[in-house]
Amino acid sequence: MIRVLHDHVPVYRVVRQGHRNALDASFSQTSNDNRWNTREFPVLYCCCGIRVARAIVRDLFRFAGVESSELRAGWRPKLVAIEWSGEVVDASSSKGLAAARLAPDYPLGADRARTRALAVRWREAGCEGVVARSASLFKLGVRRFEGDHAEWSELAIFIDVAKTAPVPADVQPKGKWLLP
Repeated sequence: MIRVLHDHVPVYRVVRQGHRNALDASFSQTSNDNRWNTREFPVLYCCCGIRVARAIVRDLFRFAGVESSELRAGWRPKLVAIEWSGEVVDASSSKGLAAARLAPDYPLGADRARTRALAVRWREAGCEGVVARSASLFKLGVRRFEGDHAEWSELAIFIDVAKTAPVPADVQPKGKWLLP
C-alpha cells in the first residue's frame, strides 16, 4: 500500500435536502453497493472536486431517467464543504493501484469484496481512509486518471476520523454546480 497525505481542502459531500448531519455515514453500513465500507464500520464518502460531485449527482438520478436540472429545488441535493485532511491509502494513481494489487483499469469491474477486505486491513493499520478514482466520472467517459487527483477522485474517510472533521458548511460554488 502507498500512503499519501490528502491535503486538498476542502473536500465535498453531496447530501439530500433536509439532511441534518453531513458527517453521518450510517447509510454506508447498510449499502451493498459501496466499495470501501463493510457492515462493521461506515465510511464517509466525499468528492475531491466539484466535477466529481456533479458526476455523482448525475449518477444518482440516471436510474430514474431524470436530469438534475429538472428537479424541483426542494429535491436537489446540496453540496457541503468539509475541511478534512489526513493520511490515506492511494487507490487512484497507477503506482497506488499496483501496490494495492488492484486492476490497472480500476474502477472498471471493481471487485467490491476485495476492496472491502482491503479497507478493513488498512483501517486496522491506522490509515484514515482511501482516495480512489471516481466510478461516476468513469461512467461519463473519463479515462485519464494520472496527475493531480483533486479533479477526478473520491475520498472514503473511515468514520473514526471523519468524526473529528470540522463542522461542515453549505457551499454555493460559482454557477450551477448541479449542471454539467
